[in-house]
Amino acid sequence: MEKFFESIKTVFQIPDLRNKVLFTFGILALYRLGCQVLVPGVNQDAIAQLFNFESNGILSMVNMFSGGALGNAAVFALGIMPYITASIILQILQKSVPYLERLSKEGEQGRNKINRYTRYLTVGFGLLHSYGITTLLLSMDNGPGGSKIIAENLNGNAFLFRVLVMATLTTGTILIMWMGEKITEKGIGNGISLIIFAGIVVRLPAGIVTMVDAIMNGGISGPILMLTLAIIVGVVIFVVFFELGIRKIRIQYAKRMSANGQMAGGDSYLPFKVNSGGVIPVIFSASVVQIPQMVQPFLQSKVQPGSFWADVIQALGYGRPFNTLIFFLATMFFAFFYVEMLFNPKDTAENLKKNGGFIPGIRPGKETSDYIEATLKRLTFWGGLYLSFVCILPMWINHGIQLDTLPGVIGDLANNLPALINKGTNVTLAQVLGGTSLLIVVSVALDFVQQVENQLIMRKYEGFTNRSMRSRSRTRRYA
Repeated sequence: MEKFFESIKTVFQIPDLRNKVLFTFGILALYRLGCQVLVPGVNQDAIAQLFNFESNGILSMVNMFSGGALGNAAVFALGIMPYITASIILQILQKSVPYLERLSKEGEQGRNKINRYTRYLTVGFGLLHSYGITTLLLSMDNGPGGSKIIAENLNGNAFLFRVLVMATLTTGTILIMWMGEKITEKGIGNGISLIIFAGIVVRLPAGIVTMVDAIMNGGISGPILMLTLAIIVGVVIFVVFFELGIRKIRIQYAKRMSANGQMAGGDSYLPFKVNSGGVIPVIFSASVVQIPQMVQPFLQSKVQPGSFWADVIQALGYGRPFNTLIFFLATMFFAFFYVEMLFNPKDTAENLKKNGGFIPGIRPGKETSDYIEATLKRLTFWGGLYLSFVCILPMWINHGIQLDTLPGVIGDLANNLPALINKGTNVTLAQVLGGTSLLIVVSVALDFVQQVENQLIMRKYEGFTNRSMRSRSRTRRYA
């Protein structure tokens, strides 16, 4: 622990590294400030009341990725989801549209053009998402006495309300996109992931307070509390285990005479993470799952109850088996897709061959490329299953899996955990410590620490752990 704090002290003693860290925290602080600025024309109390009734629906998922801004009727209520949706489409099109594929191979200039197209598409999706949000809110705001969502100063004008909210939310999304890009460019870590991370972490104290209140009021028994905490700790350990898991492929280099007359050669390792895609596949799949949920209110008014399409719409509901299946398939797809974007086994095999490196027992060239590709596919398969398990299992528990037939404390937990998790507030323990939230928090925190540690090692300083010092002595030429 002393070494850890000493490394933190070192971070703030290095001017450029200190500036990167402070810049990152400064942008995140601005983001949180924007989550408190209210959208004009919206009745914030009515929005909060809606979230009390919709604590398990699509609004909760959108609210989680917006850092609670949607529940507060804030400028940043859309969060970063329009940008993520645009990124998904552009990355998929790069594999199918020759022009975009050519741009992706043109270096910095080509990437800048793709980023520009992503921004344009983000604006379009921002308008589309904000239209869906306003329509969803207005469709749920049909109680007696007129609209409660629209502020009094708009005199119930739904059209003006829609235009004002759409313009404000889309502008907020553009600002968040800019913040994320600036963190990635001038700060430390992936800006988009850190913004989502900040939105989840800031709500953790409220979730803990809710749980403490339930304990003080006798709503949670001792055994249930201990078992709940054990599940949370177990999931954290499980996530850390997989996030730090690495498959090392041994590389040997042929001995040859160097310029100074010494023999060069030796062993090295080619490291691949079990979950190379990080939290990106989960963020992408969560965005995909939201699409049918956003159109659900429009479709429900156009189909007759009890019809086939009514059953389909119901099956697409958040937490339903079919919805969960879509989430699982999307997570597996994006896990493989994102790893394919990150790694090119043919280029890696070619670089090894040029530098005299080879995998023992594997011929250089195509066999090496096939071996690396097969290894990546196996790792990605298990990584995708891990991501799906961590995100889906708590979702099922939250929606009340029928486990009440289990004996003793476990059966008691199965009966009471959904009520505990969704107890009486829009800021619930499920949203704070649910599978997707917990995965993002732990994964992004680990990635941020590793990025800072890499910056220290690059400047010839010690990292946070002794393992980082040992890794400095190993050559990782083609990681």
